Amino acid sequence: MKRILLWAVPLGILLLALAEWVLLANPGGRLAGLVLLSILLGFVGVFVLAPVTVAVGAMADRWGLVAATVLVGACLSVGVLAIIGSIERDKPGYVWKYGEPARVAIPDETTCTLSGYTCGGHWTLDGKTVHGGVTMSRAEYRSLRRSSGTPPDNAHHFEARVLGNRASTAGLRVRPASSVALGRVPEWTGWTACAVGLGAVLIAIVLPRRTSRTPSEAQ
Repeated sequence: MKRILLWAVPLGILLLALAEWVLLANPGGRLAGLVLLSILLGFVGVFVLAPVTVAVGAMADRWGLVAATVLVGACLSVGVLAIIGSIERDKPGYVWKYGEPARVAIPDETTCTLSGYTCGGHWTLDGKTVHGGVTMSRAEYRSLRRSSGTPPDNAHHFEARVLGNRASTAGLRVRPASSVALGRVPEWTGWTACAVGLGAVLIAIVLPRRTSRTPSEAQ
């Protein structure tokens, strides 16, 4: 039996890592891959993070080891999922999938970030002028910088999709991965999961633990 476990455990870990890699490498499977990754990181954190392990031990004295591990692991997994969601919200693909079509204008003299090819611009949506960052492709950025002469209205115009104060141009040719759906996970879910976990730890520590009475005490 021990010999079987020596082979089965590493093989299981290897197969799980391989499945995770396949899911993350495929844009259509990234959603499932990141959800699985958040669950794995959550439950691994129960045994790797010393403060979390101590908290599980305190809860195990009251509710049992399995219940404490599942509760804390689930809270950590939700927290990791919320962090991944915030990362996905910052991607141009999220804006492209959930935004609205608009024509954005970038003033001839504006500031841009070199790393992400994002420039300050403005657009009109529902009769209101919105100022924000416009993320474009490298080719669009170069054409913007190399354009000779001054545009008629002192602005360069691009077709884009906008969401809030962010815009992604059509030149990016974004193909959003399935994982951008995690951007819809609100930020407060992570804080709520942390509050639930901390609350459970405090309850386990502060409230007295129930002990079963012996037959002699019952008499």
